[in-house]
Amino acid sequence: MSDENTEAAEQAAPEAKIAPEPAPAPVVRRQSVVMRTGSCDMRVGTGALDQLGNAARIAAGKPSRALLVSGDDIDAELTERCSRLLKDAGFAVSLTSVPAGRAARSIENVTALYQGLASEHVTADDPIVVVGDADVISLAIFAGATWHTGCPVVAVATTLDAVTDVTVTPRPIDAPAAPDMLVARGNARFMIADPSVFVSGDLTNSELMGRAVMVAGAVSAGENSFNELAVRADGVIAAAEDTLVAAILDITKSRARVVSSSALAMRQGILYGQAIGRALERAVESQHPDAVRYLVDENPGSARLFAEGLRIAARLAAAKQAPDDKLVDFVFTQDGLLEKLGLSEVACVIEPQALLDCLKAEEFSRSNRFMLALPLGFGRVRLTSVPDEMLLEHLSGWCKSRRKLARRCAREAAAVAEATEAPKTSVPETPASEAPEQAN
Repeated sequence: MSDENTEAAEQAAPEAKIAPEPAPAPVVRRQSVVMRTGSCDMRVGTGALDQLGNAARIAAGKPSRALLVSGDDIDAELTERCSRLLKDAGFAVSLTSVPAGRAARSIENVTALYQGLASEHVTADDPIVVVGDADVISLAIFAGATWHTGCPVVAVATTLDAVTDVTVTPRPIDAPAAPDMLVARGNARFMIADPSVFVSGDLTNSELMGRAVMVAGAVSAGENSFNELAVRADGVIAAAEDTLVAAILDITKSRARVVSSSALAMRQGILYGQAIGRALERAVESQHPDAVRYLVDENPGSARLFAEGLRIAARLAAAKQAPDDKLVDFVFTQDGLLEKLGLSEVACVIEPQALLDCLKAEEFSRSNRFMLALPLGFGRVRLTSVPDEMLLEHLSGWCKSRRKLARRCAREAAAVAEATEAPKTSVPETPASEAPEQAN
């Protein structure tokens, strides 16, 4: 064939279609976290839920029966999928539902779960598989740790704080007239966190609490950990999977290192912000805002109050260590990261003495010593004695600033309302009977 014919044939031939490259398969990252209460095998990433059956089989040794516990807010499709994965792994599955959220952590729900374990003949060799938020998983861990000699718990997290917080520090159970007082030495044997399940993009209290725990854990772990979280903050906010998964694994490892340290002073870091956060919750519940002068958050949520506890603790540490420019810089650096992560300041009207009384009541219900966990530097959170005069001074400053914030919110809301309700001028319509006749 001549060169002319070859060129003509090439021009006439349709352009070859290039097949698109296949999308890379999702990567599930694994991490083993070792604590004083045992080890937890974390599996984090899109597709992690598919490993539920295998994780339960490893936890049990020999598949027999499994109790599947789900929060009452869990979608039925997700519960059915978990049940199917367990059955495919060889388990006979029984299903029970518990209240979601803070209501889950009551001794009544623990008793109800015990009844379910007994009726289904669950032994120490059979796993409890729990699907839910941080409180539901904490309930299952408490029941599992105290049933027989302890049965393994395989958790599927549906919220960010369930992964960052409960993996290392399961939340305590409420005793009658004594909230947050029952703690069992136990942890989840497996923690499965699939972003397709728990990433919602909404700034719920659970999402914000997960971020607040990240900040507190990074401060307790050290400056490198804090700086790494600050770099990843945008990715955490945008729920970029690679960044979010890396942040979860790093913070969880850091918190586990703190809580399992052989040094008592190091272990105190896990308490950072908790006492003041609980006191703020109690104080906010008893506030009596003046509706005319103030606009306050009726339900700011435990996450933002915990973040306020971090702010107050940092300022107390700076005052205790004054003059220390590094701690002053730390205060503003932490403030900036909290604000960036959506943990804004809370508008409230609280009397300083009332807040101090709530703080002392919280602390004396747990210890005969009144000491607060203060960040004396990155990686140096220590229980510290603070004089009442200094404590009341800083609580007064915080209460005054939040009262001003509430007043400003009220003024801004009033201005918006006045602008939207401005009187409207209207031109009266001419009755049809009085309309001028048209010229013929």
